Amino acid sequence: MPLPISNDTIPLLSPISPPSAQTPCATLIKEAMKSLLSFQFGDFRARIVEIFRVLTDTHGEKLTCSQLNLQLDALFSKEEGWTHLKGTSTYTTVEQTVYRSRQIEDTTYLITAPAHDLLDDRSNEAIRSGGHSAAALLEEIKKEFTRGNVKTLMPIAQSNPLGCFGLRGHFVLCEVDIHEGKIQTITLHDPKAGLIDGFYKGDKHLNRQFLNHESLGLDKKGILTAQHHGHQHLLNGNDCGRYTLYYVDTIVKTGSLTQASAKEAMAFFTARR
Repeated sequence: MPLPISNDTIPLLSPISPPSAQTPCATLIKEAMKSLLSFQFGDFRARIVEIFRVLTDTHGEKLTCSQLNLQLDALFSKEEGWTHLKGTSTYTTVEQTVYRSRQIEDTTYLITAPAHDLLDDRSNEAIRSGGHSAAALLEEIKKEFTRGNVKTLMPIAQSNPLGCFGLRGHFVLCEVDIHEGKIQTITLHDPKAGLIDGFYKGDKHLNRQFLNHESLGLDKKGILTAQHHGHQHLLNGNDCGRYTLYYVDTIVKTGSLTQASAKEAMAFFTARR
């Protein structure tokens, strides 16, 4: 017979109460911790980026062809005595400076818009690389300036594939000396050392493009030489356009790159911020 339950019997299990909502204080602490962790991670990432920038002497974001051309406009302006020839490329309708000219002593200096080293100047990549073929630009200059000494300084957007790594995407400077309408020397100035270009072979790409334009009158053996200055750090993939700008400025002021250095380049970058 079951025992009677008295009023004094203590239940074995206490009633289960519904979970109480978080207090405002707990929520505040939780959000504060999330923010702190987020700040610490963001700060850490920023510090890593800054350390990498310092170690590789990286000055800023990579310049596009149009940005580099605008920088050339600003540095070699009409106020400084430069004459700007405006125009459009064959496959783009955006008007830009094609080249800037100025007589310095017995030499006419010409600073062109960035040009590419591709054989197919109708490709999308050619348009993205400034829309100008280096050979076509040089051909135009050679026809226009037939007398005296002419020094052409042409930024080259290296745009051919670099093996399995995709397109090269690197700026170098092409220096061309012309006397009485005849090309004398062509020198490719690469701000990096020769390691990567040993695989890309920028001089061969450009020479092949030049030889396709017979009116340039170049020997098939080629007169193009490459100089790898090593001023730009191997892991610095951003500042090639700035080094090209620095090289142009140095050649205009001193006639060569014998006095160029990474230290002077960084001072040049900083002054143009």
